[in-house]
Amino acid sequence: MAQPILRRTLLRHVALTAIAAVLLSALVTLGLWRLAEQQARRTAEHVARQIAAAVLVPLADHDFARPGGVDRAELLDQLAPFLDSGMVERVKVFTVDGDRATIAFSDETRVEGLTSHVDPAIVTHLDPGQAVVHAVPDDDEHRYETGLAGTRMEVFFGFRDAGGNDTRLELYVPVDVAGMTAHSTAVLLPLVLAGIVAVTVIMMPFSVAVARRREQDQTEQRAIREYGLAAAELARRDLAQRLHDGVIPDLAGVRLLLERVQAGAGVRERDMIDRAHGLLTADVRALRGLLAELLPPEPTDLAAALTDLADRIRRAEPSATMPAVDVSVTGDLDPRSVMLVHRAAGELLRNAFRHANASTIRVTIGVTPTAVTLSVADDGVGFDLRRARRPGHIGLRLVERVAADHDATVTVTSRRGAGTTVTMAVPQPSAGGVKPRRRWGSHGSPRP
Repeated sequence: MAQPILRRTLLRHVALTAIAAVLLSALVTLGLWRLAEQQARRTAEHVARQIAAAVLVPLADHDFARPGGVDRAELLDQLAPFLDSGMVERVKVFTVDGDRATIAFSDETRVEGLTSHVDPAIVTHLDPGQAVVHAVPDDDEHRYETGLAGTRMEVFFGFRDAGGNDTRLELYVPVDVAGMTAHSTAVLLPLVLAGIVAVTVIMMPFSVAVARRREQDQTEQRAIREYGLAAAELARRDLAQRLHDGVIPDLAGVRLLLERVQAGAGVRERDMIDRAHGLLTADVRALRGLLAELLPPEPTDLAAALTDLADRIRRAEPSATMPAVDVSVTGDLDPRSVMLVHRAAGELLRNAFRHANASTIRVTIGVTPTAVTLSVADDGVGFDLRRARRPGHIGLRLVERVAADHDATVTVTSRRGAGTTVTMAVPQPSAGGVKPRRRWGSHGSPRP
């Protein structure tokens, strides 16, 4: 048991480490992407401000709303150093009329004269020195910019041209968000993963210690449950031994003494001795019968043993009714299953006699290639599965826990006035070690 628990613990430890590594990697990458975007915006604004400082004054000397008011050659000559160096990839100058803007000049002649709606933040007059930074939208209006390689930000500045028109300068500044993210991730992520691995290595001895402690606790609990189920049987065997070695021989000796006294007694004394002798004979016979009940032989015929067990329980357990017990066994059980089923059936029968107030109890045992199934069903009063069990009734609790230790399942079905059925399924050794799925509580809690 220790090795499977330790192996599961180590595998769980590694799996949790892998999940943590994946989640942290995703979070770190996302965080670095956001930082790269923010840095790209700051960089784009800084570069655009340098360009605007050099070209806004010459641009303000042109009347962009008047036909022929723009000297394209002069403007391109002023913008050429920035375009050629790659500081800016596209330049647009547009006039604003309400919420619409018309492109009056651009280094891309195909967009000149186009009119479109613009962002209110851009339409609103921009104070000198103020800038608005946006990521370039992926739409038809910006098809000539999105068709370029890489990524870029658009930065807007406001100014008044020579004709007093409200005009905007739009600069497309290249940025590399993906590259910045990849570079930062390559630097930071190995450190994060190394930290996770270090924590995993540090915590591994603690996990191993917890796993070993858990295995020890489970071993102790299994031993306690086995002892709890067998305690009644051991107590009965001890009592039987005392009866056999002490009480019954003493009573038999008293009977012999009475027989001797009877030979020399008078009529009245003889009558009293006869009564005492009869009581002793009956008591000795009852005690010998009780001895057989307390110390039964190991079951060879399981059906006969359970029938005899039911008779002994019927005589020993006070009950308002004396239910008939029907026992049915089909198939051959291995010795391990015989002992487990015999013990469990005994506890379930005692439980039914004490609490069910039934007229019939049916014990059914079936054998398949994969499992041995024990079913104890009564037609008694039943109970509400949703109510908590009452204290002092531990028979079925022990059956459940010992069954769990043998990889068996216990199912309880009951309803008030409709009886109770307890089913235990024990896997066969020939089932290849396949453990059935436990169904604790699938039909309710154990009998209170």
